[in-house]
Amino acid sequence: MKQKLMVVCGGQSSEHIVSRMSCTSVMNNLNKENYDVTLVGIDQDGSWYILDQNQEDLAKDTWLENAKALQDVFGLLKQQDVVLPILHGAFGEDGTIQGLFELAGVPYVGCRVLASAVSMDKIYTKKILETAGIPQVKSLYVKKRYDGKLVVVNKQFDEIEDIEKTVEEELGFPCFIKASRSGSSVGCYRCDHKEDLMTKLIEASKYDRHIVVEECVDCIELETAVLGNDDPVVSRVGQIMPHGEFYTFESKYEDEESKTCIPALVDQEIQDKIREYALRVFKAVDGHGLSRVDFFLDKKTNQIYLNEINTLPGFTKISMYPQLMNDFGISYSELLDRVIQLAFDK
Repeated sequence: MKQKLMVVCGGQSSEHIVSRMSCTSVMNNLNKENYDVTLVGIDQDGSWYILDQNQEDLAKDTWLENAKALQDVFGLLKQQDVVLPILHGAFGEDGTIQGLFELAGVPYVGCRVLASAVSMDKIYTKKILETAGIPQVKSLYVKKRYDGKLVVVNKQFDEIEDIEKTVEEELGFPCFIKASRSGSSVGCYRCDHKEDLMTKLIEASKYDRHIVVEECVDCIELETAVLGNDDPVVSRVGQIMPHGEFYTFESKYEDEESKTCIPALVDQEIQDKIREYALRVFKAVDGHGLSRVDFFLDKKTNQIYLNEINTLPGFTKISMYPQLMNDFGISYSELLDRVIQLAFDK
């Protein structure tokens, strides 16, 4: 008997279009003989629709043609055997929609509420993984207060108003500025000069009230994929070769000169350590189902640093997670079957 599967895409985050790109690949590779699929889309205003499945590309502006407005979201959820959320960013990857699935009592693919919320927030990911002994680059937490003022928040949660002095003394320039709960490099900026710091912090604060400022390390970007629940497996390490100064949204999804390499072009000892760290990160946040764990490798010292854990990684045709799993011997279609079945473990 086919399982009733709801696939959800779109969402209200800055990564809305990436979700629809991922969902196109998912629908093209899903074994329809195993599932009775309901395809649901969430537009950027938060309205839910049952989508026409006979579309070649959900990333097109015509994605809502022939769609039917969904009035009883909760009722439809309760009719499903399992949900596959292909959602990235706020309201899709941060524990919000996972809480809705929990309330509906329906199994769903991916990390649970706590792991999703913690892993989405780079600041609190850092705090938790510091206790797990995962090495990270030096960083500062900048917060946009409700009155609009930007301040540095130190480890004692005191607020420091002189941001420029604090960044210059503790990190130096250049540095990287990242919206804490954004992904796909949205709200991420390189700051080379002190004079540009506040302008770029203000820009990042348009995406999130929480901002991470990190020291700049001349590094190689490396990623690995984790799959499983109690006894997860870890793929080989892949290497990002961005075309440009760093891996921006455009270089990830639009620049054909950006490349990935599996396995990474680094020593096996380094790859083994990264895989060990990836497994520890996944366990430390109480991961479930799947995650992609990203690292930096300092070109001068060979020091490994955690970049982030991504609990709902991209599933586009060029995304690293399915590529790493394919290299591991798990095809795209088989991978979808695996993550769906992992959803039933409670």
